Amino acid sequence: MMLYLVSVDKLKGEGKELAITKEEFSTIYLDILQNGKSNFDGQDVSLSPRFKKKGIDYSVLRDSLELLNRKLLSSKLTEDQLIEKIITTLDEMEKFENFLAQKVEETSTFMKYATSVNSGFSEQISKMLTEIRGFVKELEHSLDEYVDRSAPNLKKIVGYKVAARLLKSFGGIRNLALSSASTVQIIGAEKAFFRFRKGRGTPPKHGIIYEIPDIYKASSDNAGKISRAYSNAIVKAARADLVGIVSESDVKLKKRVEEIKRSNRKQGI
Repeated sequence: MMLYLVSVDKLKGEGKELAITKEEFSTIYLDILQNGKSNFDGQDVSLSPRFKKKGIDYSVLRDSLELLNRKLLSSKLTEDQLIEKIITTLDEMEKFENFLAQKVEETSTFMKYATSVNSGFSEQISKMLTEIRGFVKELEHSLDEYVDRSAPNLKKIVGYKVAARLLKSFGGIRNLALSSASTVQIIGAEKAFFRFRKGRGTPPKHGIIYEIPDIYKASSDNAGKISRAYSNAIVKAARADLVGIVSESDVKLKKRVEEIKRSNRKQGI
């Protein structure tokens, strides 16, 4: 059975009439514009001939789209919050993993000399470490999936972990997209920045983004330039993710980083 969209609040088909909300209208109408038809309660929906001729009042469409936009934004914020919780949990679990690994090493060394001591404790710690590493891998996999869905352009540039830490520090993709490149460059190094503002120490060149191999492996002469290039690309990628388009920031960034390295090699730096 085919249903027809006859107005902003009504569907009709074979003597049947269904009331719809503004939000349902927005979803159905945009779907029809994009795909030629939509679906409502398992039934295909198309525009009625009369509706096609009449068109739609702009103010009604604007209000409907705002409702849909709020729903989409709310969904994205929920994912941002989930990413924040996963990366926080992951960081804590990795600290515990490192602690256990250290204890396993210490216990193994101790057991070499204390031959009369039962090895049960050492085996328990080793087993716990194996389980924790399994949990960490599962969390990493989940985090990768959420970041890929919420910020694919950002992930292509900095990887899923750095992307997650940036989203956590800025409070979500929207705040990151609206920030400046200079803020991105020092986020995570605020203490060093405020020490510098008070006349103590040197200005920080990078914070969270220092985890990016291109930056932490760079020479001191290149690190600042490369971190600025990354900061600019991060903001552009976040803006593309916010509106749901594909960005080429990663390709342009790669070229820019190569230019910086090549320029300094020519100068003998």
